[in-house]
Amino acid sequence: MLAVNTAFMTAYLALSTPKGKFYKTLDAKSKHSENVLKSIDDLCEEAGVDVLDVGTVAVVTGPGSFTGLRIGVAIAKALGCVNKEIKFVSLSSLELLAYTIARKRMADGDFACVLNALSEKYFVAQFDKDGNRKTDDCMISAQELDKIKVPMFGLAGDTKLELTEVSLTAENLLSFAEKKEEEKQFVLLSELLPQYIRLSQAEDNLKKAKKISKNS
Repeated sequence: MLAVNTAFMTAYLALSTPKGKFYKTLDAKSKHSENVLKSIDDLCEEAGVDVLDVGTVAVVTGPGSFTGLRIGVAIAKALGCVNKEIKFVSLSSLELLAYTIARKRMADGDFACVLNALSEKYFVAQFDKDGNRKTDDCMISAQELDKIKVPMFGLAGDTKLELTEVSLTAENLLSFAEKKEEEKQFVLLSELLPQYIRLSQAEDNLKKAKKISKNS
């Protein structure tokens, strides 16, 4: 299995083979568009396998960075176009965060996972202490976030909010992906799509311009 998470400023890659498990993390300074493919090749070379021999590709499809999500999904789709036998798993970034929290036993009860959506907006979903989803992903304002009564967790360095920070790892990414694989939560290649939730900056600007034009 190959697991790819390019949804955040830091990218996480993991490869599981009969010979062992291999991991790579690309820090925030790394340009994902230029370095993720090379890093996958490096992982495969280290493991002594061909990337086209991978049986399952798991990719984080969001919510997260527009560019990052497109990179991860594009890589998965490219592999799927070459090897029709590859199976695909779509991973939620908020579920991955919740899985990490539950695995580390950081919560005693229900909790919320929070990701910075920029422009004072936040991606949020709530989970029980075992990491099981209780609400759908949504995007809310900082004011709405203040109304959440359960403990909140977010990525280390992701927001300036007062919440418990969580550090992701490539190891947890692979463990979460393998869990989904064991549960046979596969999707078709055509179903592997980025989960944006919010409009891109260009789309948002166009929407605002149309509104202004309509009201003028």
